[in-house]
Amino acid sequence: MSNTLPPIFIERLRKLIPNQDLGSCLDSFSLEKVISIRANTLKNSFDEVCSCLDERGIKYSSVKWFKDALILHDVKWEQIRESSLFSEGLAYRQSISSMLVPVILSPEPDEDILDLCAAPGSKTTQIAAMMKNKGCITAVDIVKGRYYKLRSVAQLLGAENIEFKLIDGRRLRSPDKLFDRVLIDAPCSSEGRFSLLDKKSYAYWSPRKIKEMCKKQRGLLLNAARLLKNDGLLVYSTCTFAPEENEAVVDWLIKKIDRNITVEKIDVTKFDLPTYTAVTEWEGKVFDEKVNNCLRVLPSRSSDGFFITKIRF
Repeated sequence: MSNTLPPIFIERLRKLIPNQDLGSCLDSFSLEKVISIRANTLKNSFDEVCSCLDERGIKYSSVKWFKDALILHDVKWEQIRESSLFSEGLAYRQSISSMLVPVILSPEPDEDILDLCAAPGSKTTQIAAMMKNKGCITAVDIVKGRYYKLRSVAQLLGAENIEFKLIDGRRLRSPDKLFDRVLIDAPCSSEGRFSLLDKKSYAYWSPRKIKEMCKKQRGLLLNAARLLKNDGLLVYSTCTFAPEENEAVVDWLIKKIDRNITVEKIDVTKFDLPTYTAVTEWEGKVFDEKVNNCLRVLPSRSSDGFFITKIRF
């Protein structure tokens, strides 16, 4: 079934994915994803969410690396989406890969956090819960519809430590304070979310789209570097395979700014996810060796394909 995806995309994928992983990667585009949810600890406890699921006879399993995550079994989303569990914000549907990003960011209560591409609010509200509604999150988005969705989700889930800004993250200025941690879950070509069950997921993909996204991503990274405190942490993530949007933009940032940058290694043994090594060169360009510490995750039934890096300034 993989040959129904754009041929150029498949050709690029064959250069990126190790041979032993290519088959499972291609097969993943035909799979229906599991339903995963996050217990919203701003309104109730993890155990209370489990009790609600038990009362409804819904089977579930936990996720070892994030205590608030659950994977549901033998149930369709349409059967539960209108239940009080979700309509009252006691739990929130969120992909496993989405939940991983704030876990790697590791926000602490009382910190100043910047989420530069915050809508629709999944990660922002997870960060708020991890901070126990303490400290301050500045949540930024430029698209009006998504911005108002972000505000709506935050209100539903009871996230109260958020300042909202409708602005392009590349142009945000913060003259009064710098941030302890910045999250950029960047707009991207979304290759890791392609699905043969939804042709719209890849209908607008093209190499030109990759170039357009790369320009935006560079601007976001450069502005994030300006807004971080010394010894601050930047987590940059995408849901795409394209090296131009991943290792190449990290390499560009390392060479662009006059600050000492450390790309911190992410301990993949903590996460029960299929990973593969970072791309060290692409189309004749060799990347800085620091880029080797970036993390790539293969798509599977439980997760999208995605890229994450931790940069310490």
